[in-house]
Amino acid sequence: MTWKKARDATLVLTVVGALGLLPPVLPFFDRPVTVFGMPLIVVYVFGAWLALIVLARWLSNRLPRHVARETTLGPADEDAVSGDRPPGGEPG
Repeated sequence: MTWKKARDATLVLTVVGALGLLPPVLPFFDRPVTVFGMPLIVVYVFGAWLALIVLARWLSNRLPRHVARETTLGPADEDAVSGDRPPGGEPG
């Protein structure tokens, strides 16, 4: 899985998970039905929560471990890297 696809998948997972637990969706599951003695809405909320956790874990394992990024060092950072002065220190 490429980094862009994984990034998009995490965005979709976040949005769908948030929308699935919003109050306008919950009344669909507020019925006088029980599953193993628990109300349907409780089973839905905790089932959706568990599914989000499992999917996030699965997705995080598929993300690339290292993403190479180019960084541009400013003059102060270049001095610190070259050893002319300590990081965060004033030029002497």
